[in-house]
Amino acid sequence: MDLGLKDKVALVTGGSRGIGHAIVKALLSEGAKVEFTARGQEGIDAAMAGFDGSVSGSAIDSADTDAVTNWVNACADKHGQIDIIISNTSAGGGVELGLPGWRQSLDTDILGTVALVDAALPHLEKSKGNIVQIATITAVEDHDFPGNPSYGAVKAALVRYMGRIAVSYGAKGVRANTVSPGPIFVEGGAWDWIKENMTEYYERDMAAHPQGRMGTPEEVADAALFLASDRAKWVTGQNICVDGGFTKRIHF
Repeated sequence: MDLGLKDKVALVTGGSRGIGHAIVKALLSEGAKVEFTARGQEGIDAAMAGFDGSVSGSAIDSADTDAVTNWVNACADKHGQIDIIISNTSAGGGVELGLPGWRQSLDTDILGTVALVDAALPHLEKSKGNIVQIATITAVEDHDFPGNPSYGAVKAALVRYMGRIAVSYGAKGVRANTVSPGPIFVEGGAWDWIKENMTEYYERDMAAHPQGRMGTPEEVADAALFLASDRAKWVTGQNICVDGGFTKRIHF
């Protein structure tokens, strides 16, 4: 299936590793032009070694909303358009417990995303573009995920936010959707750490999974690219769980 992404300009936050890295690679394989962010230059340099195509990275902390806004505007000036925004940056579930962790999650996940979207919307209106937010199944079901409960809570807020964008900007041709991954195994990532340090918890979730395995970043990227493409032009305001059947709720 030709997704029609050739020469589209896509901005991806948190694109240096894990799901974000897989999304950048997938976009490049479809011929898109990609700009991505990571927290540090070291991560960008490592990621660039694995990319092939029109791509560049910028060291930006998504909690710095001014930096996010300036980055979006610089990308628009560079390319003359923005077609796709994929918001993937997160403070994650590993932030410290208590109020400091909540503040980090709010600043990075929510305010960083709002700054990204606010800056991009004028450009997306011109291109009839779209937004894909990467969230988590813990936004819709509680899975006793270790760490600060802010992770699922802020992602739930972002699912709701994408729904509002879809309604408010639909008449202007802008779509907004969310992809909520289930447990995704990344070498050196959160589940790799849990496997080594919280073996009982890891084995419990593996045993509970209908397919007996965790997902891959590439499987999430496939869903994100479909939603970002014109093949999904009649899909907006949706939260797509990419979890191999791990969640048990009925989606209606």
